[in-house]
Amino acid sequence: HIIMCTYNGEKYIKDQLQSIADNTVTEWKLYTSDDKSMDNTKMILQEFANNNPGKVEVTVHEEKNGAPLHFLEMIQKVLEKMQGDDVIMLCDQDDVWFRDKIELTLEHMKKLRERYTDQIPLLVCSDVEVVDENMKQISPSFRNMNHYSIKNLDFPHLIMENKVQGCTCMINMSLASKIRELPKNISMHDSWLGLIACVMGKIDYIETPTMAYRQHASNVKGTMNYWQMIFLQLQNLSEQKYIVYREALQIKEFLRIYDMELDDYTKQVAKAFASLEQQGFWTRRKNIMKYHMWKTGIIRNIGLLVLI
Repeated sequence: HIIMCTYNGEKYIKDQLQSIADNTVTEWKLYTSDDKSMDNTKMILQEFANNNPGKVEVTVHEEKNGAPLHFLEMIQKVLEKMQGDDVIMLCDQDDVWFRDKIELTLEHMKKLRERYTDQIPLLVCSDVEVVDENMKQISPSFRNMNHYSIKNLDFPHLIMENKVQGCTCMINMSLASKIRELPKNISMHDSWLGLIACVMGKIDYIETPTMAYRQHASNVKGTMNYWQMIFLQLQNLSEQKYIVYREALQIKEFLRIYDMELDDYTKQVAKAFASLEQQGFWTRRKNIMKYHMWKTGIIRNIGLLVLI
């Protein structure tokens, strides 16, 4: 099952749809939910559905509440159609999947199942190639371009730095079933899924890129290298501080919804992070160091300790 949430995506969506159709795995069903686009997105989706009878479901999202909740709501709906060892893949409207994306991700999901069983939440995600709007390569690896480490996929690291890219995600039924309630405060759906998987299940990261991640001309940050990004962040420390505290609201909500399913240590970490803004200067830094709530790299972590 593939979920694609769309909004005014007519410029690039044909490429994405064709890349799904061209995948080596042909047994898939695409569920699209359009957020009341004002362009030809719905018409393009319907045309694709007509050319792939029985494999595409086109719907219009009734409530416009942003991509994060839109994706989680669609997971809830698609879960009702799942059975056996079915999985869900998330898909953005403007990227391009490599031909073996489904096959490669399924192989990793199979290994996770064999090692941990399918009874716990499982998530597989991957690196991506970064391209511009004309599909010209910016970087062969998003992870390397941004100097992200995927060695630590535990709760303290993931609450400080999301390393799960939603457009690469595959989740099993057990994880999908954890979306019982839509959170009132959420930064992104991929970070939410990553938190569930790392606390209650397992995450597998594929270091090989599985798709081309398209950066639009209007998305200036997408074309920046690591040092340009660091310089921009140093110029906007107040924004970086806001991002951390916004994530704290998400963790507070995560704690509320899943309190009964979390072990004592995870609760301690969550409570310490959720209350960061209310803590004193030294207490904040003490808790970050105590629970290893680190970002990737010395520069990012120095910046974190300075601004927080």
